[in-house]
Order: sequence, then structure tokens, then C-alpha cells
Amino acid sequence: MKRVDSVISLIYSLSKSEKKHFSLQVIKDKEEKDYLVIYDIIIKSKQPNGNTVKEEFYRRKPNGSFEVSIQYLYEKLTNTLLTLRKKKDIYYDLLNNLCKARMLYERSLFEECFEILSNTIEQAQFYENNEILTIALKLELEYLLRLNFPNMTEQELFHKHFIQNEALKKIRKITEQSSLHNLLKYRLSHIGSIRTVKQKQDMNDLMVNELYIAASSDSEGNFELTRNHKLFQANYLMGAGDYRAALNSYKELDSLFEQNQQFWSNPPIYYLSVLEGVLGSLRSVSNYNEIPYFLDKLRKLISDSTSLEFKVNATCLLFQYELFPYLDKGDFSKCTQLMADYQEILYDKEAWLSPIRKSELLLYTTLVHIGNQEYKTAKKYISNAIIDHNIKYLPLMRTIRLVRLIVFYEVQEHELIQYESRSITRSLSSPKEQTFKTERIILWFLNKRNIPILRKDREAFWEKLSPEIHELYNNKYESQLLRLFDFTAWMESKIRKEKLSEVLRARSSAKEY
Repeated sequence: MKRVDSVISLIYSLSKSEKKHFSLQVIKDKEEKDYLVIYDIIIKSKQPNGNTVKEEFYRRKPNGSFEVSIQYLYEKLTNTLLTLRKKKDIYYDLLNNLCKARMLYERSLFEECFEILSNTIEQAQFYENNEILTIALKLELEYLLRLNFPNMTEQELFHKHFIQNEALKKIRKITEQSSLHNLLKYRLSHIGSIRTVKQKQDMNDLMVNELYIAASSDSEGNFELTRNHKLFQANYLMGAGDYRAALNSYKELDSLFEQNQQFWSNPPIYYLSVLEGVLGSLRSVSNYNEIPYFLDKLRKLISDSTSLEFKVNATCLLFQYELFPYLDKGDFSKCTQLMADYQEILYDKEAWLSPIRKSELLLYTTLVHIGNQEYKTAKKYISNAIIDHNIKYLPLMRTIRLVRLIVFYEVQEHELIQYESRSITRSLSSPKEQTFKTERIILWFLNKRNIPILRKDREAFWEKLSPEIHELYNNKYESQLLRLFDFTAWMESKIRKEKLSEVLRARSSAKEY
């Protein structure tokens, strides 16, 4: 990213209070500095980009240096934001204390230096920040060594080394645990959910290793070790399709986070993933009644956060789980109203979304337009999702490509269906065991040209196909794809010539009884 683009992003991420603080910092410059000209241009532009900002700058300041000014503005902004983090981010405060201690020692203010280090060690222990605890202890021992350990007994020295070694052990355990959790998340993100018994066995190897680490660690009373263990369990169960067990694990995690708010990161990305897991599990077991309770927790996270990127991505998650109860039940008019409600706070800020969040937003927006029979609009949204190369090799892209084929089917672009189907079939055939049967059935139907014309023949055709469809729902591996969107409901609507909303509504009612 060019420096000017970074500055534009930084300025647009500033809250009102941050903008006010920055203005107070720079108001001391009575004459109009070059960097303030750039700031003014960006603030007053609706959709600034690097080229337009540069052109406007040289129009106002023909003899100015844009590159020097943009770099200075960048440094001013980052310094201001760092200053504002004081007393708001414990991690920043502890690191700042370490820098203060170094500075005081270099100026021979030993008593003040050791006072800050002692306070930092105490806080690092309270917040279970083992990395900073290790650095603080290392600095303290190094400075004590240089001063020949003044006023210290051998027992006190031994105790400091004991604390240091215990912190290092915890760091090692947490690192081992995190590496397994990262590997699990990587496999689920890049390979997809567990589809076969063999894949489950491969995942079980990770589970056994993680359980061994958890059993050999004194995780009782340690938030990070307990959090990582429960996160691993919940993600594993979710990937295996055991949604009720995953829901219980996520609820335990939610209680753990609620009881230990002092350990939340800033922004609270781990707790956000827990809420996403709870909501995903509730949707998977069709327990829509509990969803509003956790959505309220998500709203509080959004209102308390100062990070624009976090707010927008969390808002996208909030939108999705407000949408799903309507989407799953075929209430597309409510879906449309909800999309309108989120236009300003989400759709207009989609540039801040992560690649996966943005693709999910475009995917579900497309599905709503398909339900409303607005196929041209649906084609526009799904085409925007397809061009994102950041998710090209992720399992989500396979779902997006299937939905695009459905849009092609609705607008009768049969040549494109054949071309794209061949491409998808090639990707599905290697290795074959990693595919969903649902995907193959949908591709078969999309390329079928001899669907019966008479209603009774269509009903007979659907009756013949129904046992195979019901088999998909009873397969916990296949149900993982169907929980994203009920593709078979769309097939039924086409075969029986019924509205998709009516088919989804009927299926939703059948689940309730």
C-alpha cells in the first residue's frame, strides 16, 4: 500500500474524538503547513484516492513536496493514535513502561527504574502477559547484575529466576497449543469442513496432540491456556459437524470470557470469534430463539470498540445473523428491509471488510435477490464476489461459484453454465473424496435439459429424487454445505415450479415439528 493510501485509510478510521485530539495537536501551527493541506484535502473529499489528493495538493502548493509532507502527516497521525492508547490498552502501557525503565537506567535513576520494572512485573502477572513478564524480568535481572545485586538475598534472586522459568514454560505450552489451533483453522479454512472418515482421522491426530498438551499443562486458572483449549475443541466439533456439542463448547467459552474481561484483547477479536461460533452453532441446530441474546452481546462489542475496521467486520457478522432467520425461512421481504437498514453502516463501508467477510456479504445479498427473483441484480453481486482473488482457493469460493451457476440458470445463460460446470467438475475430481455429494447433484441438475413439462410428471420426477435429497440431510458431512444455503430447496422450487420462499417456509415449518 502506498503511503498516501495508508494516510487516507488512517484518517477515515479516526473517530470524532480522535479527529478532535489531532486537530488540537496541530492547531499550534499558526501558518498552514504542507502536511495540514493534505489532511484538509482528505477530510473534505468524499472518495479520495492517492492521485486526486496529490493533484489537489500541487494545485494549492505548487512548490511543496508531496512525498515529504505525506510522510510527516503519517508520523503525526500514528504518534497521536499511540498517545491516545495510553491507559486504554494495557499491552501498550506495559511496553511503554519497559521503554521508560530503560531510559531511567541509562540516566542512572536506578531506584525509579526498578520501581517501574517491579510495577510492570506485577501487572504482567495479573494480566497473564507472559511475554512482557519475561522481558521485564530479564531487564530487571540484567540491571541487578550490573549493580552487583544490591540489597538482595540469594533466595530472592532464586525466586525471580523461578518466576522467569515458569513464564517461559507457559509461553512454550501456549505456543505449542496455538500452533495446533492455527493448523486446525488453516485446514478448515483452506480444505473445508470434514467430509469423510479419513479426513476426520487426520483431524483426530491434531485433537490427540492438543489433548496431550492440555493434560500436561497446569491450565487451571490460566486464561490463555484454557481459552486456547476450549477454542480448539469448539472449532474441531464445528468442523466435524457435531453442532450441538460445538454449541456447548462455545457457551462455555462465552462464560469464560465474560468472567475474565480483563484478559480481552483490544479489539476483542477472540471474543468476536466465540460469539460467531455460538451464533453459527445456534443456526446449525435451528435454534433461532437464542440468537437475539447473543446478538445483543455483539452489539455491545461494536458500540464499545474504537477500531473502525473491527466495527465494520463485526457489523457484517451482526447483519448476517439478523438475516439468517429470515433467509432460512424464505422471508425475503424482511431480508430486503434489513439490507436497506444496513446500507449506510455496512454496505457503504464494505471497503473495510476482510476478504472473507466481504465475500460472505456479497453471497448472502445475492441469495436474497435470487429469492426476490431479481436475477440481474443477483448476477452483479455474485460477479463482484467471484473477482476477489484473496479467496480464490478457499472452500467459500466453491459455494460462490455454485450460486453463480444458479444465477446463470435463472437468466438462461446455458453456455456459461456448461463452461463453468466443466471447470468446477475438474476441481472437484481431484481428489474426489474431498467433495460434497450435494455439489455433484446441483451440477447434474443445472446441466439437465429434459425436465418434464407436465405437472404430474414433475411431481413424479421430484418423488424419485427425494430419497437421495433426504439422504443428504441425514449425512452430517453433507449438512455442513446445506447450512450455508439450502441448494436442494432451490432445486425443488424449479422442479415443482413453486416459489423458493414457499419451499423454504415449508421446510422450516417441518423442522419445527
